[in-house]
Amino acid sequence: MDFLRKKVDSLRGQQPIEVNITTVRKEGWIYKESATVRQYRKRWMVLTPEKLYSFTKERGYNEPPTEEIDLKLCGTVKSADDLTNRPYTFTVQVPERNFFLMASSDAERNEWVAAIGRATTENRRVRSYSEERDYQDQQAIQAATRANGPTASADADEHEAPRRGGTRFQ
Repeated sequence: MDFLRKKVDSLRGQQPIEVNITTVRKEGWIYKESATVRQYRKRWMVLTPEKLYSFTKERGYNEPPTEEIDLKLCGTVKSADDLTNRPYTFTVQVPERNFFLMASSDAERNEWVAAIGRATTENRRVRSYSEERDYQDQQAIQAATRANGPTASADADEHEAPRRGGTRFQ
């Protein structure tokens, strides 16, 4: 328990993090179980390729996160309804703690579980140079689409990443 208090105190003492909007995979409101009181509190969750952050305010990047989960250490992310006796819950398991989170619907939970699962898998997989370039190009396109709003999706074909590789891949 002392470890968790030290961890929370060290997070409170942190400086605000710089969230590069191009690296955000998913963000939104989720209920997170607190470490000490075991109550569910509404948190703005931000998923990047390396970490999962929670904030008290929507896009509150000018404040330190309430939690910072290193996805390189993530062992499992799965549904947890049976463990919590609550609907739409899921757990993110890292060596020092099991984080319990609750979505507002089954579909939303499944989206979060899939997105976190992809991030943890990609963190562990080594890409070739050409795969990494393709991936970075796709991330840039997605970030531009998000930054420009819904109207950018109509122009997405113009900004499609160039294909690389031999003709058999086209």
